[in-house]
Amino acid sequence: MSTEIFLFFFAFALAFVPVGDIVVSEMKKDFSNMKNENTVPAVDKALAIIEFLCAQGRPVTQIEINRSAGVTATTGYRIVQSLMKHNWIRRNPNNTYSLSIGMVGVLMHSQRNGFLFSAAQSVLDRLSAETKLTCKLSIRQWNEQVAVLRAESPEPFAVGGKNGVRFPVIEGSVGAALLAGESDDEIRALADRTADDIAEKRDVNLLLRRISEVRAKGWIFNRGNSRWRVDALSMPVHDSGGMVAAALTLLGIQDDFTDSNLPKRVAALKRAVAEIEKEL
Repeated sequence: MSTEIFLFFFAFALAFVPVGDIVVSEMKKDFSNMKNENTVPAVDKALAIIEFLCAQGRPVTQIEINRSAGVTATTGYRIVQSLMKHNWIRRNPNNTYSLSIGMVGVLMHSQRNGFLFSAAQSVLDRLSAETKLTCKLSIRQWNEQVAVLRAESPEPFAVGGKNGVRFPVIEGSVGAALLAGESDDEIRALADRTADDIAEKRDVNLLLRRISEVRAKGWIFNRGNSRWRVDALSMPVHDSGGMVAAALTLLGIQDDFTDSNLPKRVAALKRAVAEIEKEL
């Protein structure tokens, strides 16, 4: 993503945040050593926080954020609140912070990423039209999975949902697809860190068997074995380096998946994954 686009969005977001006299004086102190007078200090610090979160690859505390950006506690807090307001970062239950789904909207406006998101959405639209099923593209964010793109089934009775909803990364066929490239030790550690009382938490061997199935076949079908009793067919999406970047999933109910049509569903999903991977 270009720096210009980041700067525009952050400048717009932060320009409307009311700042008291004390905070203003502290911000002046924090940014007094900035050498380039043509930059926006608050934007520079907000970008530094985003970059720090990206680099850490784990949730971080407010103290760590302040230290990384070189700001006082008050300034760091206000910047974090601004980023949370616009859904760029989020607060976790244990009072740590992670990147949030709000970044996706800006990514879609950059030239290359906009093309990738647009191309992926077109693939999902065609897949849904072909199969008459809802489909979604999910990514991993640390211990969670989150849907970033979806296409709804044209049928009157179908699985619904929305982007941005989060579930434990170990859960269901999506989790198995997203974790196919991880070591068994890392998978066990993820299960230990999961707070939700789900089947994969209670029985890590179930999770490992599902992931082994993905590694062997390249896809996995979960027939209603979830909290929502939804059938799901998932497949990993790999980037140009062979790493798992996302998971593409077809969702159905009742007789949407049968022994006779499952091979056709798998073939359609494989074609869609291949289309997306060509752009990564």
